[in-house]
Parts: sequence; structure tokens; C-alpha cells
Amino acid sequence: MNYILPKHNINYDPDASSFPLKATALNSSNVSFVSHAQDKPFGSYLQQTLDFSQFKALFDAVNATTGSLQSRGEAHVTIITPPEFDRVLKPAGVTIQEIEEIAQQANIQHSRLTPVCLGRFNGSLPNPAVDADKGRFLLYSLVVEDKFDDLLAIRQDIFDLYRKKGGEGALFQPESFWPHVTIGFDRRDLFIEDGIYKGSNYCYARIHLVK
Repeated sequence: MNYILPKHNINYDPDASSFPLKATALNSSNVSFVSHAQDKPFGSYLQQTLDFSQFKALFDAVNATTGSLQSRGEAHVTIITPPEFDRVLKPAGVTIQEIEEIAQQANIQHSRLTPVCLGRFNGSLPNPAVDADKGRFLLYSLVVEDKFDDLLAIRQDIFDLYRKKGGEGALFQPESFWPHVTIGFDRRDLFIEDGIYKGSNYCYARIHLVK
């Protein structure tokens, strides 16, 4: 098996098996860019779009251990989140069209990603905002590395535009970015706003590449 070797120590679950990922899954150079520019709350964000079919083997393998997972039916890495746009960038006068122009000029679909691990959250939220968020959640994601800083460079260019428009620098940190691909969940996806961070801290199991 072609195992993924991390750059630093990762605390995997000692009882977790390795999970398969197609070797071409993170290559999106032949996948069309998808715009998300809806004029409604949390309707605008920036993503690198991936081929969902490439992640089926991984979803099936993970779901075989639980039998209860839902899939989004698509795959992507979020570069600018809906809250970042709605709460920080848009109030400073940055438009989603300007963000998408920066991304496409940087050839976002050719951004180079490498897999790190399978991440898992299996627990309760630290501070559920509503009663519906009480109780346990189960969530799996593929943690990836922006190895050549292609996506970070896009976030930096967006930050530069934001600052030129008078945005307060303390409200947007380009490096505050944990790229991942959501694989499946039992109730809903979870985010930083829920207290969930999806870096190497989130790693649960190793990944091995398959044809």
C-alpha cells in the first residue's frame, strides 16, 4: 500500500484502519470552476471544486464502519467561508465577483493539494447554540495540505484587496485556514463556528492511495 507520510507527528486512533483514496482524487485541473455567488445570507463563498466520483471509495469505506453517514453529493475545498465573506469581506466592500476573479486568475482549479489523513469528530459540541445542536455528532473529512501555498496565495491576494478597501486587518487572517474535504456526517457538517478545527489535530486514521 502507498501510505501517506505526514511531515510531523500525528496522533492517530490506535484502533483505526487505513482508508483508501484514489490517487487522482485531489487533481482538479480538469474539473470546472463552480461559482457560489448567491444574494442571500451565507450564500457566497469560494471553493476549489473536486470530482465527487473520485471520493466514492473513501466514503463507502468509512460508511461501512458506521452505516449512518450522509454525503453532500459533491466534493470541494472551501477557500473563503460564508461567514468570512458575509461578516468581514463584504462589509469592507469586497465583492464575491472580485474574489472569484482573483481565484480564476490564480488558476484555482490547478491548485496542488496532498492528502494528510482522515479526520473524525465523534462527540458533543463544546457550546451548542441551540437545543438542536445538543447531543453527539459524527463527522469525517479528508484533511489535505496546501503544500505549495497555492490556496494560501489566493487568500493573501484577497486580504490585500480587503486592506486596500479599508478593511480592518485584525478581522481577516489569511493563514487561518484548514483545508479539508467533507466526506460524510450523521447530522450536519460542523465548522470553526461550532468549535471544530480540521487540521492535523483532527486526524483519526491513515490514508493509503489506490488506483
